[in-house]
Amino acid sequence: MKKANMITGVVLLALAGFVIQESWRMPSSATFGPRAGFLPFWLGVVLAVMATILFVSAWRRPATEKDSEPVFPEKQALFAITSVLVGLAGYIILIEVLGYLVDTFLFILFLMRVVEREKWPLTLMVAVGTTAVLFITFQFLLQITLPSNMFGF
Repeated sequence: MKKANMITGVVLLALAGFVIQESWRMPSSATFGPRAGFLPFWLGVVLAVMATILFVSAWRRPATEKDSEPVFPEKQALFAITSVLVGLAGYIILIEVLGYLVDTFLFILFLMRVVEREKWPLTLMVAVGTTAVLFITFQFLLQITLPSNMFGF
């Protein structure tokens, strides 16, 4: 993990530098208040601090036996990662066709049944519950119109 944390720290530090640089390029606001890049700039600074802490703590920590283990995930973890990415791609492609409710339900169903290999009762309960909570949150509480299919849901 030591090597992985050091590599991750360097990559995140580079990303933070990019975010900070790009936030300075954002145009200034014509209204009273902070510039458009205010939030991205400070998020980049926080990311840079956290990445530096991660890198330094990994660098200073003595190596252990666990550090000699391979960093890359094994076959089962690769299957799970690939399945999630394929499911996300399908979710994105089908959301306009199936609508938010049906597509989200099927995506959660896929994650629970195929990726996590849960039993059907728990899978259905989590899929229905998650879809309902997200729908109520976005549609009613935040009043955001969600994509619907030709049947209106």
